[in-house]
Amino acid sequence: LCLLAAQFHAHEIDLPDAVLREAVAAIFQRDDLGFFVVAHDGGDAVGMAAVSFAWTLEHGGRSAWLDELYVLPERRGRGIGTALLREAVRHAAASGCAAVDLEVDRDHRRAEALYAREGFHPLPRSRWVRLLKEE
Repeated sequence: LCLLAAQFHAHEIDLPDAVLREAVAAIFQRDDLGFFVVAHDGGDAVGMAAVSFAWTLEHGGRSAWLDELYVLPERRGRGIGTALLREAVRHAAASGCAAVDLEVDRDHRRAEALYAREGFHPLPRSRWVRLLKEE
C-alpha cells in the first residue's frame, strides 16, 4: 500500500487512502479482478506491479491492464522494474490474457524505453476518462 501511495503521489493522483485500501483489498479478495507482483530486498518491499483484468473486444477477450509499475527511486536502475514487468506479463499470460495494455505519462522516456525493450509499442491514440463518482 505504501508503494502505491508513493506512486500516486509522484504522479499527482489524488486518491483518498480509504479508497485505495478498499481497491487493493478487493484484488486480494477476488483473483478474477487482478493481481500484484512485489519485489523484495531482504524484508523490504522495493517495487511493485499492479495488474487489473478487463474483457476487451479489441483483444478478443480477457486482457490485462498494467495499472501501476513502481520501483523506489533509490532502487531504480538495477533491473527491478524489468523483473516486475516480466513477471506481470508471465502471470497475465498464464491467467489467459490475450494482451497487456498500459499507459505512459508524457515525456516519461525511461518508462517508454523499458516497455519498448520488453516488446510493447505505442498505440496511435490518447486515453480519456470521465469520473463518475463526482457527478
